[in-house]
Amino acid sequence: MSRRIMAALCLGAAVLLNTRCGDDADQLFYEFGEASGLEPAQWRGRELYGRYCAGCHGERGNGMGPAAPFLDPKPRDFTRGTYKFRTTPSSSLPTDADLVRTIREGVHGTSMPAWTTLPDAEVQAIVAWIKTFSKRFARERPAPTLALPGAPKDLDTAARVERGQRVWDELKCGLCHGERGQGDGPSAKSLIDSEGHPIPPFDFTRKEPKGGSTPEDLYRTFMTGLAGTPMPDFAETTRDDTQRWDLVAYVRSLRAGAAKERR
Repeated sequence: MSRRIMAALCLGAAVLLNTRCGDDADQLFYEFGEASGLEPAQWRGRELYGRYCAGCHGERGNGMGPAAPFLDPKPRDFTRGTYKFRTTPSSSLPTDADLVRTIREGVHGTSMPAWTTLPDAEVQAIVAWIKTFSKRFARERPAPTLALPGAPKDLDTAARVERGQRVWDELKCGLCHGERGQGDGPSAKSLIDSEGHPIPPFDFTRKEPKGGSTPEDLYRTFMTGLAGTPMPDFAETTRDDTQRWDLVAYVRSLRAGAAKERR
């Protein structure tokens, strides 16, 4: 099923869900904050979330919207306060900019579409409402963001790729992702996420990474990890940016090389 069809399904479910009112709405405020304490952006965000997001993520933000049983992977459960795609360390909350980026760009390979046409004020309001679902946002502040340098101009050279393969081996990426990055490493079948669900390692040879496929996207993923999954961050286990970009170069070569073999 195409992402466009799935987005339409989620939006349709959200429209139906948004017609509900009364006691259910009051209960939502009871659980996630007093109505009198909400900021204007949160009031607006509640309405927009019900229109665009609740069909998949659920009225209460728990990932159990009407469309959720039909989706794989399942929608994000916002009540846990755990997010994969961030510019902050793996244990940290994301920044508002991180949440905006995910809404704007979508999540590749899932039913989460890219909401590119929503006005900036509406996206910011949705983010404000999403943050009410987890008490973490009331108790914690996001850690300082990772500095994201621009990709080097020689990223796709053979020398970079060769060095990157050595980094791949040193970090033991093949244990999960397989020797050739096909998601078939010896640990692949035993991996689970933080909720106890099986989670297969990513196949770099055929799919576009969920967090984006630009060199900068890959660098960010490798340096911050994917919270809630077995994918760690490599900020401390890599020596410097040269080594990190070498790894990015090698991972990018896996898909390019596989595409040539399939021709």
